[in-house]
Amino acid sequence: VLFRSQRRKSTCVLYTPSNEHFGIVPIEAMYMECPVIAVNSGGPLESVVNKCTGYLCNPNPSEFAEAMETFVKDPTLKKSMGTAGKARVKQTFSSEAFSGKLYQYICRLTA
Repeated sequence: VLFRSQRRKSTCVLYTPSNEHFGIVPIEAMYMECPVIAVNSGGPLESVVNKCTGYLCNPNPSEFAEAMETFVKDPTLKKSMGTAGKARVKQTFSSEAFSGKLYQYICRLTA
């Protein structure tokens, strides 16, 4: 509930752990239509699409600052990247997507 209320006020989510495992925070943020700026290692490489659902940056302050600056210069990015993020979560990480992939694997194994 807190994240939902804060999302309306937030421009994006900064996700800074390097070499983090999958990590649910970027998925939750994108589902709530909040773009993600994350380190380009570990789980975010699978969840965040650079320049589409957010930004993937090297783990240094200047790259994170540049990514944050893009949202200041172009406020429409929050909406477009937020919409793309929610669509990506539904298409790739939802229960339906998982079930569909699992079914495909089972069909291949039993064919």
